[in-house]
Amino acid sequence: MKRIGVFPLFEKPEAVKVAVKLIALLQKAGFGVVMEKVSADRLGVAGVGFLDQGDFAGLDYGVVLGGDGALLSLARRLYPREIPIFGINLGHLGFLTEVEDKELELAVQQLQAGEFTVEDRLMVNAEVIRKDARRASLVGLNDIVLTKGIFARMVRLEVLIDGFFTGLLAADGLIVATPTGSTAYSLSAGGPIVAPQLSALVLTPICAHSLFNRPLVVGSNAVIEINFAVPPLEVLLTADGQESLALEAEDRIKISAAPHKTKFIRFKEKSFYHILREKVKEGRL
Repeated sequence: MKRIGVFPLFEKPEAVKVAVKLIALLQKAGFGVVMEKVSADRLGVAGVGFLDQGDFAGLDYGVVLGGDGALLSLARRLYPREIPIFGINLGHLGFLTEVEDKELELAVQQLQAGEFTVEDRLMVNAEVIRKDARRASLVGLNDIVLTKGIFARMVRLEVLIDGFFTGLLAADGLIVATPTGSTAYSLSAGGPIVAPQLSALVLTPICAHSLFNRPLVVGSNAVIEINFAVPPLEVLLTADGQESLALEAEDRIKISAAPHKTKFIRFKEKSFYHILREKVKEGRL
């Protein structure tokens, strides 16, 4: 029996109704449905197994009910297990969650029959080095962002790629995005749109005040090192805009492609370029 983890985003008003319907369809199709206990208790459905906090061993698939933000969160939580995941869209048209609530029955049938493809998505990893020891790390599906605090002045950064000095950057921050994240914050800051099947990272300065103010695309095997040229007042390192930590003046940040990827289940033949066209037509890009 295939085990599937169901992760509803209860901030969405329709999440409870859609989750109950989805679980019934999955159970009828012969899947073993597991959830975190707090979520299962809230739904009050029968026949659901419980996941221990943070223990995702034994899951064959994962499904999140929400929008792109909820899928980003699930991707980081499941890292590095590479469990194939998909999203039920309860938000606006996004790049990541492709199944609408009216398509639940068809999606479950396709999952049961194996009528889907699995798409690998690059993730990005950041390590904070302090006094020659690794103090913290973050992983993101969209991006890793280094940015000044609310009241701090611009940051002055020394950027090295593969050990070679690339330039000094005076800016409000720096985004290092995956192809998946190239249509998110990086795009808003002037970065390029990168097709998700490419293996690359995008460096996009935020409100640069220096000549080094153009986005830069590097290979996924590149190691990006960031040092503070001038001690900052307040700087944050953030993953996918959802997890953050405060940095100190002596910190060095090493950013590279993560060793494990996120695997997306795709039921449709709708391409990235079709979704891109739809979002442009909506005026959301």
